[in-house]
Amino acid sequence: MKVTKEKTGACEYTLNAEVEAERLVTPLRQAAQRLSKRRPLAGFRPGKAPYALVERLFGKQLIVDEMLESIGSQLYQEALKETELDPYAVAHVDVVQADPLQLKFVVPVQPEVKLGDYHTIRVQSKPVSVAAGDVDQVLERIRDANAVWSPIERAAKLGDQVQIDALGSKDDGTKTEQKDLTLEITEDLMPPEFRQNLVGTKAGESKEFDVEYAADFRDKDLAGKRVHFAVTVKSAKQKELPELNDELAKGAGSYETLEQLRAKIETELRSQKEAEAKDAALTEALDALVAQASMEYPAVAVENETANMLESYSQRLQNRGFTLQGYLDMMKKTPLQFHDEMRPQAERRLKRALSLTKFAQTEGIKVEPGEVEQEVDRLSQPYGEKAGDVKAIFSGGEPLRTITSDVFSRKAQDRLLAIATGQVEGAAKETT
Repeated sequence: MKVTKEKTGACEYTLNAEVEAERLVTPLRQAAQRLSKRRPLAGFRPGKAPYALVERLFGKQLIVDEMLESIGSQLYQEALKETELDPYAVAHVDVVQADPLQLKFVVPVQPEVKLGDYHTIRVQSKPVSVAAGDVDQVLERIRDANAVWSPIERAAKLGDQVQIDALGSKDDGTKTEQKDLTLEITEDLMPPEFRQNLVGTKAGESKEFDVEYAADFRDKDLAGKRVHFAVTVKSAKQKELPELNDELAKGAGSYETLEQLRAKIETELRSQKEAEAKDAALTEALDALVAQASMEYPAVAVENETANMLESYSQRLQNRGFTLQGYLDMMKKTPLQFHDEMRPQAERRLKRALSLTKFAQTEGIKVEPGEVEQEVDRLSQPYGEKAGDVKAIFSGGEPLRTITSDVFSRKAQDRLLAIATGQVEGAAKETT
C-alpha cells in the first residue's frame, strides 16, 4: 500500500492511500458473498452468486463499502504505522476511487504544546478575613431553618405563609385545580398576581382574580394563557424565628454554647474563603501559563470539550429536576446557539488542561499507587456502611482512571501554585 502524508490543518494530516489490486481480490469476493447472502439473487443460493453478477447488480462501490467494513480498520492502522502518526481521535475516511482503490484518511493528531518560562509566573493569594457580620449571616440562616409557622388571625403580609384551594378557569373553558397548596408570600412568588392578591387576605376568606401567564412560563399548559382563579385561603401563618442563644446552638449540632457555634462557623468560613483565594490564585497562574505557551490542537479537541461541558450542564439540570431542552426553551435558545455560547469557555478549559499536562510532564509529576488508594478511601468514607461497596467500585475501571487523573491534576496544580507563589523552584527551563 502506497501512502502519502500532507498536513492540512492544525494537528491534522490527510493520508492518501492506494491499495494494490491483487491484495483486494479475496476481500472483494468475500464482501460480494456477504452482500448476496443478505440479498439473495434469483436462481442462486444465498452467498453463492458469481462475483461478476453481484458487481453488475449492486455496483462496485457497494462491494467496496462492504469490504471496508471488514478490512478498513486494518488499512487505517497500516497507514498510521507507515506515516508514524499518533491519532488523537478517529479519522474521517473517504473512498476517493473504487478501482484502483484510493482512500483518504483525515487524521487529527495529538496536540502540541511548548511552554514559556513559567518560572517567572508570580501570583499572590489574597489574605482572607472573616467579619462578625459574615458569622451573623450564617446564624440568621440557621435561625430561619429552625423557624416554626404559627397561625395568625390578622391579614397576611409579605413573609407569611398561606394554604389555599385554587380553582382556575381558562379562556377555552378548561379547568385547573389545586387543593391544600402551601405558598410563602415573597417577592419571588410567581406569577406576581398571586402575591399581590394574597397579601391582605385572612384565613377563611375567598377571592377571585385573573392571571396573565407569560408565554415562556414553565408549565406549558398555562404558558401564554389568561386564567381566572377562585381562591379560598384555608389558613395563614407567620414565621417565628428561635432566639439566638445556647439552645439554638445545641439544636444545630454538637455545641454546648452559642459561642462554640460562632467559633465553628468562623473556622468554616475562613477555610471556605482560603479555598476561594487559592482557586483564584491558581486560575491566575493557569492563565499566565497558557499566555506564555504556544500550542496547536485539532478542532475535534474543542468539540469534545464542548460536548463534555454540555453533558455536565445537562446532568446538573437533571439533578435539580429540569431538562436541558426545558432550560433552552425557557431561555429562548436553540441547542446550536447554546453550543456556540459554550465553545469559547470549552476552548479556555482545553488550553488550561493542555498547558497543565505539559507542565506536569516537564516537572516530572507522577501519581503513586498509595496516593490513589488514599483518595479512594477518602471518597468512600462518606458512604458509611456502604463504604466498602463504594470503594470496590472506585478501585477499578473508569472510576479508578478518573480518580487517578484527578490526583495527577491536583498535584500539578499544587506544584504550579507553589512555583508561582515563590515557595519552590521549578524544573530546569526547556531549551527546545
